Amino acid sequence: MLRWKRIISWLALSILTASLVVGCDLAANHNDIEDGTQSRVSDCRLIEHDLGETEVCGEPQKVVTLSLHMLDLLLSLDRQPVASTMTLNIHRGDVFDNPAQQIPYLGDRVTTEPVNLGNDHTPSLEKLAALKPDLIIGEAGRNASQYELLSQIAPTLLWENRTDKGKWQESLRDIANALGHSEKAEAVIQQYEARIADLRADFADVVAAHSKLLVLGANNLDEGFLVVKPDGYLGELLSGIGFHIIPPPPDTLDAANPLMSIEALPTLNEADTIIVLGWNTDVDEGLENSDASPDESATQQIESHQGRAIQQNWQSNAIAQSLMASQANRVYFTTFYKWNGLNGVIGAELILEELRQFFLGE
Repeated sequence: MLRWKRIISWLALSILTASLVVGCDLAANHNDIEDGTQSRVSDCRLIEHDLGETEVCGEPQKVVTLSLHMLDLLLSLDRQPVASTMTLNIHRGDVFDNPAQQIPYLGDRVTTEPVNLGNDHTPSLEKLAALKPDLIIGEAGRNASQYELLSQIAPTLLWENRTDKGKWQESLRDIANALGHSEKAEAVIQQYEARIADLRADFADVVAAHSKLLVLGANNLDEGFLVVKPDGYLGELLSGIGFHIIPPPPDTLDAANPLMSIEALPTLNEADTIIVLGWNTDVDEGLENSDASPDESATQQIESHQGRAIQQNWQSNAIAQSLMASQANRVYFTTFYKWNGLNGVIGAELILEELRQFFLGE
C-alpha cells in the first residue's frame, strides 16, 4: 500500500512539474510574440511626402526609383536600385546590364543591374509587381495618377517640384528616414555645403570679373526660351558660388507659358556670361531610335542630342549673336537633362565639374 502511495505521489509531482514547464514555455512564447510585435511596431515609421503619409517598416532593401532625380538621391545615400525608369530611355533591354553605358550621367555609380521599367511617366507595373520591392520612390508630377496602384505593390513616396530651392534636401531627408538611416542625409547635405564653400573661393576671381550670369533653356530659339529663375535649384547652386543670377523680366512671367520670344532676348543683354541648356526631347529624331555607334554611351548621345543642337541653333541666330556675351565669346552650352533633370547632390557635382571646365579650363 505504501508503495502505491509513493508511485501516485511521484506521478502527481511529475504532472505538476510538467505543467509548470509547459506553462513557463507558453508564457515565454507569449512574451516573445508580444516583444516581436512591439519590435515590429517600433520599427515602423510614417514618412511624409507630397501625396500624404506612408508607413515604412524595417530597413527596405529592394528600392525602386521612378526618375533620374530619385536615382540621384538614392545613390547619394550609398544605396543601389533594384529597378529604375529613365526620362529619355535610350536602352531597350529588360535590364541595365551595363549601367555605365546605358544610364546617362549616373550610370558609372550604379553597381547593380537594375530592371528597366521604361519611361518615367509610364513605368511597367507588371515588371514592378514581379520584383516585390520594399519601397518605391518617385515624382508626383509624373506618377501621381498611378499612386494608388503603386501603393498596392509597395510603400510609395512621391514628391513634387524637384527644382524648387531646398526641395532635394527635404526629399533626401525623407528617403533616408524611410531607409532607416536618417543621419546619412545630414552627412550628405553637410558635404554638399562644404563643397560649395570651397568652390566659392575657387571661383572668386571669375565672379569678380564676370558676376552677371544668365541661364537659359531652349530647344529651338525660334520656338522661344525660358530664363532659369534665381530662387530654384540652379539659382541656389550658382549663387552659392558667388554669381548674380539674372532673373526673367517681371512682365514676362506667365505660369501657363514660361517661354519668352526670341525678340525679347536683347532685354537680358546685361549678362556677362550666358549658359544655354538644350532640352531637345524629340525621341523620334536621333535618340531613342538612334543610329549612334554602339560604343557611344547614353550620356554621349544626350550631350549630342541636346547640347550640340542648341549650340548650332544659337550660332546661326542673328539676335543671339548680337548679345554682349556672344560678342565676348562667353556663351556656354550644355544639356537641360543634366543641369535641371537630376536636381540632387550628384547632379550638383556634375554641374560644378562642368563650370570648372567652362571658367577655369580644368
